[in-house]
Amino acid sequence: MLKFLYSNRHLIGVLTGVILTVIGGTYYFKHLDNERKLEEERNMRLDYKQWHLPEGVKARIGSGTIRTMQYSPDGNLLAVVSDIGVWIFDAQTANPRHLLAAHIGVINSISFSPDGSILAIGAENGEAQLWDTSTGEHKKTFTRRDYFYGVDTVFLMPDGRTLVVVYTSMVDLWDIATGQRKRALSAVENDATDDTVSNIPNMYMSLGGYNNSFSSDGKTVASDSDKDIFRFWDIATRKEVRTLKAEPSGHRHGELVSFSPDLQTVAIASYSYKGQWQRRAKIWEINLWDVNTQTQRKILETDALIFEIPFLVFSPDGNLIASHIDGAIRIWDVNTGKEKKRFKGHKSAVTTVAFSPDNRTLVSASYDDTLRFWDINTGKEKTKIRGFGGFFWHVSRSADAQTHVGMNPGRSTVYLWDSNTGQHEKNFIGDKRSVWDTVLSPNGKRLVSYSGLKRTIHLWDVSTGKHSKLKGPRRHVSGIAFSRDSQTLASWGSSGKRKNVIHLHDADTGDIQRTLQLTYENRFRIPAELYFNQKIFAGIGRFDPDLFVWNLVTGDYNITNAGGTDVHVARFSPNGWVLAIVFGRFTQQSKSIVLHDVATGDHIRTLTGHTYNIESLAFSPDSRTLASGTGFFDKTIRLWDIETGNSRVVTDPNWTETQHKSEATVAASLAFSPDGETLASGMESGDIHLWETTTGAKKKTLRGHSQWISHIFFSADGQTLISVSGDGTILIWDLTHP
Repeated sequence: MLKFLYSNRHLIGVLTGVILTVIGGTYYFKHLDNERKLEEERNMRLDYKQWHLPEGVKARIGSGTIRTMQYSPDGNLLAVVSDIGVWIFDAQTANPRHLLAAHIGVINSISFSPDGSILAIGAENGEAQLWDTSTGEHKKTFTRRDYFYGVDTVFLMPDGRTLVVVYTSMVDLWDIATGQRKRALSAVENDATDDTVSNIPNMYMSLGGYNNSFSSDGKTVASDSDKDIFRFWDIATRKEVRTLKAEPSGHRHGELVSFSPDLQTVAIASYSYKGQWQRRAKIWEINLWDVNTQTQRKILETDALIFEIPFLVFSPDGNLIASHIDGAIRIWDVNTGKEKKRFKGHKSAVTTVAFSPDNRTLVSASYDDTLRFWDINTGKEKTKIRGFGGFFWHVSRSADAQTHVGMNPGRSTVYLWDSNTGQHEKNFIGDKRSVWDTVLSPNGKRLVSYSGLKRTIHLWDVSTGKHSKLKGPRRHVSGIAFSRDSQTLASWGSSGKRKNVIHLHDADTGDIQRTLQLTYENRFRIPAELYFNQKIFAGIGRFDPDLFVWNLVTGDYNITNAGGTDVHVARFSPNGWVLAIVFGRFTQQSKSIVLHDVATGDHIRTLTGHTYNIESLAFSPDSRTLASGTGFFDKTIRLWDIETGNSRVVTDPNWTETQHKSEATVAASLAFSPDGETLASGMESGDIHLWETTTGAKKKTLRGHSQWISHIFFSADGQTLISVSGDGTILIWDLTHP
């Protein structure tokens, strides 16, 4: 045998080479195929975030803050409600299929039909809509024109023919086939022929005020009052069938309520206070109440540092309940009251979870920008979708608005985007625990961040990614800022017991160039607004309204009390000469604007004319005009001449007050275009209005956000507008679009 192998060694070598080539080629092409599939999946996941862009929008950053989630009855689909619409995912592959009801506003509730082919959505604008989950097409809209409140809950009945729509204290039943509304239900038995809620008891009662207040068989609905009384109603007969009085133990505060699918168990998360006022802590409890026996069982008591319990969710069979406490998702067995599993992995707070119909999978959404799928039995993470579910806590931009950065609460990562294309460029990792603030230099070349109660400052070269750690004030850093020429970085904070300091660093090397020591009484307090150039470093304290000015040429500094209470809004003029301040909220002071001379600290004048709380301020590029925005009972934007104090009113005749849409008139943010000829007003409702500053006429309205506008930026050429919203997205608008 050995002789045969030796004599035929060349042939065997050739055959071996062929075999290895075939195997290697097969592996190579399989590897290429896998790489191709991964690339296609990556491209698809990048692309789906640009589905259904609003008119005039070039790109979207972010996919919206997640509000709630729900599996289809067969477990094949996962509906994820974000503030830009409802994402439909394949529950097995985690691939996106559709974006439904895009940009209709805040969506409060969803419900699948029994076969999963239809999804009902209930929106804050008062509409209930039906969507085809296989095609992504809109089917029908149900709305009451005589009722101005939003939809709290929608529920598709098990018969597949009836849609239940819940408002504040009323329930409508709609025939899906005919589109006709059946008789409305109220929170009490009512034989009146109209559809209004009357004869309400002397306690406020909410009928169907929770997304899970309907029994899974569609026969019963639960209501609650402010006296811990829960009533259960037969939907067909409109009769009360049982009552639960969940009396709290001691002086407790009800925070969160959830019903099991059969409405036989009620979970209540509540808290009480422990200790003196200065040091008191919240003691949280979660109790399960048995509706039939009227008894309770405690499944949790903790004094952990949590401000609220975000959710209580029952599994479809009612045997498990989940919540997020102490940085982990906890699952309890309802029957025994014992904790069953803990899921750890999210880097920030979890906002909501959903159980699969077979109780084998739990999906969770978090502010850490991920959707995670967990195996309930093993507690292991099965898969993860990145870039989904966060919101922008802080946004900073370069002076030309070509790039901007953003971060989310509790995260260590700072994100960099191209402001023209919306393309994600880079990530920068700051402190491992969390980043408190981040600032991009005006020239876009440097990025800096810091974390609270630490003295380390992280500095990056944006183009190369080179990272440096700088030493800030000796105890901890409480703020950072770049000068307008991007050459100097300022850091301030505590340098010791009752001592504070401001450091000026070379922005390239990080070396400290100058230092200003301050006493505790004259410390540089938390600034509401800053102005920093080569000549002065100035700021106004938010809670201690002192105007601080450090003259960098002479080295002198001056602190002047600006008067008033805490600062609500403040803006320095672009030339640094004038500071405009609005003090307090919902007071007489909050209706006027106080102007101060920055160099001397002297009061210039007070601008009066608004009749309601001023929410926003913006200076024109030439510093001659100040815009102020308010809303509700005022509904105006005023353009003030800084020299004379005179003003012109800008308003919209369509800003009529209604119960439901009065918030649409609140100007939450303002920004002038670089040429000063256009003023953008970002509204509380999410709309953006563009105004002609010379005439006060409205040029156009941009609609795409579902919640308030926190920031607005114009590009240097005035052709692009970047808007940041509380809905968890940034939109990049093409202003040349007709």
